[in-house]
Amino acid sequence: MRQNRKISLLAAMGLCATLAVPATGVAADALSPAQKAEVQQLIGSYLKENPEVVIEAIQAWRQQQDAAAAAITRKAIAELMAEAADTKSPVWGNPEGSTVVVEFFDYNCPYCKKVFPSMEKLIADDGDIKIVMKELPVLGPDSEYAAKAALAAQIQGKYDQFHARMMNQGGRLSRDGVLAAAKAVGLDLEKLQKDMESAEVQQELERTSAWAQRLGVNGTPAFVIGEELIPGAIDGQRMKQYVELARKKKQQ
Repeated sequence: MRQNRKISLLAAMGLCATLAVPATGVAADALSPAQKAEVQQLIGSYLKENPEVVIEAIQAWRQQQDAAAAAITRKAIAELMAEAADTKSPVWGNPEGSTVVVEFFDYNCPYCKKVFPSMEKLIADDGDIKIVMKELPVLGPDSEYAAKAALAAQIQGKYDQFHARMMNQGGRLSRDGVLAAAKAVGLDLEKLQKDMESAEVQQELERTSAWAQRLGVNGTPAFVIGEELIPGAIDGQRMKQYVELARKKKQQ
C-alpha cells in the first residue's frame, strides 16, 4: 500500500513538474481545480506519513552543497599554490623550498603572535620550507597600517626583520609602535611611509583580500599547506604533520 502510494505521489509530482513548464499546445493549467486539490492532498498526506522523506531530501541537498563548496575551495587552493611558485608576496624561509606554506595573518592578532615561534622553529629545522606571507589586516586601521608598513619594508629588503620585530612586540600595535619597530630594524622611515601608499602595496593587499574571499578565510591566522586549508592557530607539531602530509601527497 505504501509503495503504491509512493508511486502515485511520484507520478503526481512528475505530472505537476511537467505541467508547470508550458510547452507548445499544452496549457499550464491543464489540471482542473479539483485535480490540483487532489494532487496537493496526496502529496501532503504522503509527507505527513513519511517525514523522513523531507529529512532525506534536506540531507541530500546539504551534501550536494558541501561537495560543491569543497570543489570550489580545492580549485582555489590549487590556483593559490600555482601562484606561489612566482609570488609577489613576501617569502619567509627558503624562496626555492619545494614545500609551500601560505599564512594569512594580522599583526594585531594574538593567535598569530602565538604561532610565530612555531613558524620560526619550522624554518630553522627544515631548510626546504617556503612560507608565503599574506598580509590580511582584519582587525582595523592600525592593522592595515602595520600591513602596509611590512609590505613597504619588503621594498627595502628588510621584511623578515621587520616582521619578526612586530610579531615579538607585545600588545596591540599602534601607528607609533609600527614606526618605532621600523626604526629599530634600520628602515628608512621617509621612504617607508611613501612606499606604504604605493600602487604595489595596495595591489598586494587587494590580491590577498581576494584570495581570502575565495577560500572563505575571514579570520587569522589561517594556513594553506599542500592541499589543506587550516583555519585557526595550530601548534608546531601539527604544522609539521601537515607539512609531511603535503610532501607525501606530492610524491604520489
